[in-house]
Amino acid sequence: HEAIDQVKRLRNHPSIVIWCGNNEVETGWMHWGDRQQFKAEVGQKTAEKVWQDYMVLFNRVLPDVVVQYGQPVPYWPSSPSANFEDDPDTQRIGDMHYWQVWHALAPIENYKQQVPRFMTEFGFQSFPEMSTIRSFSTPEDWDISSAVMLSHQKNKGGNGRIYDYLLRYFGQPKDFSSFLYASQVMQAEAIKMGAEHFRRSRPRTMGSLYWQLNDCWPVASWASIDYYGRWKALQYYARRFYNDLLVSPNEENSALQIYVVSDRQQTQPAQLRVRLMDLTGKVLEEKSADIQVKPLASDVYLSLPVTELLARRQREQVFIDSQLLVGGKAVSRNLYFFAKMKEVRLPQPEIRANVEAAGNGYRLTLQSSQIAREVYLSFGDFDAKFSDNYFDLLPGESVQIEVTSKASLDQLRQAMKVVSLYDAFLPPMDHDVPGRTATP
Repeated sequence: HEAIDQVKRLRNHPSIVIWCGNNEVETGWMHWGDRQQFKAEVGQKTAEKVWQDYMVLFNRVLPDVVVQYGQPVPYWPSSPSANFEDDPDTQRIGDMHYWQVWHALAPIENYKQQVPRFMTEFGFQSFPEMSTIRSFSTPEDWDISSAVMLSHQKNKGGNGRIYDYLLRYFGQPKDFSSFLYASQVMQAEAIKMGAEHFRRSRPRTMGSLYWQLNDCWPVASWASIDYYGRWKALQYYARRFYNDLLVSPNEENSALQIYVVSDRQQTQPAQLRVRLMDLTGKVLEEKSADIQVKPLASDVYLSLPVTELLARRQREQVFIDSQLLVGGKAVSRNLYFFAKMKEVRLPQPEIRANVEAAGNGYRLTLQSSQIAREVYLSFGDFDAKFSDNYFDLLPGESVQIEVTSKASLDQLRQAMKVVSLYDAFLPPMDHDVPGRTATP
C-alpha cells in the first residue's frame, strides 16, 4: 500500500520521466566492501534470503505498482542497473554511475574513457560563494581547514580533494575568496568535460545526469545551485553544455575534431567558425564552413591536425575559439586550450564594466583589452540574477548581461566586483609561498 500511495501522490508531476526502485542498492550489494563484510558475517543462507527479498520488492512489487498506477512512465529497478541482465556497473547496457573522478582523485580526463549507455550519476564538489559563506561563519573561520568549514563539508577529505584538483589544473589560489571562486570553476570544468564527452558519444551514450542540482543547507557540495538559490559556475555551464545545439572541440588521434551535437528533430542549417588565437587576441588562423547539422546526432564537421595548428607555436600560448552560428547569431561557443590553465600565462585583463538601468532591471556591459577567462560578476551581499556568468571575454568584444536585483543602481555600482582567472591565482613561481590561507 505504501508504494501505491507514493505513486498516486507523485504521478501527476510533469517532471517524472522514470520510476526508479532505488539508488545504488544493487551495485552496493554486489560490490561494496561493507556489504561483502555483512554477507560474510551473516552467512550464505541469510545473504541469499536478503537478495530474494530484494528481488520480490524491486523486481515484482514495485514494477507491478507502476504498471497499474504509474503508466506510461517506465520503471527501472535500481541505479545503476542492467535490469538483472548483467553486472549493474557494466557499460554494455543500462545506466552507470562513475566516481573515480572525485572520490578516487582520478584525472578529469578519465570521463572521456567512459562510454555507458546512459550516465546517471557523476559529480564534483565546490564551495558556495562568499555571501553564502558569511551566513554561517565569521572572518576567523575563513580557512578550509577551520572547524566551521570542516563542519560544512560532509564528504570526508572533500576540502583536500578540491585543493588537490586545483593545484593540478589551475594552481594556487591567492586567498580564501579566490579559493571559493576557483573551486566553482574547477567543478564546472570537470563536469563540462564529462557532459560534453557523453553528448559527443551519441548514439552510444544517450544522456547524462550530474550529481547534484541543489543543497538542503549551506555547505560545500556537489550542487550547482546553493542553499539560497544562488547559481554556482556549474549551473551557468550546464545551460551551455546541455544546449540543444553544441559545438564541442576534442583532441582525438592527433587531430582537433570539431563536433556539433544536436538534440533538434530537424536538420539545422548553420555556420561553423573556428579561430586559432594567441593570448593577445590575435587571430592566427581562421576556418569557416556552412554546414547542415544532422538532427538528433553527434558528428565531426571539421578536423584540424594538431601538428599543423601548433607548428612553430607553444601549446600553452594559443587556443581555439569555436562558434556555431544560426542566422548569423552564435548559439554555441567553446574555447579549447591545448594546455592546462596553470601552464597558460594569461595576460592581465583590463575589464571595463558599466551597469545601467534597463527596463525592469539593469544591463551590465563588459569589454576587455585582453582575454579574460571565467569572468565572475558579483554585487557582494546584494543578491542578483544574471543572464550569464562565469564566461570568457575576448578582446574587441562587448558582452551584455541582463541583471535583476532589488538593490538600487547606486548600490550595485558601488558593490560591483568583476573577477577573472588572472585575479584569483598566484603566479606559477609563487605556488609554494608559505602561510597561504587556502590550504587544507
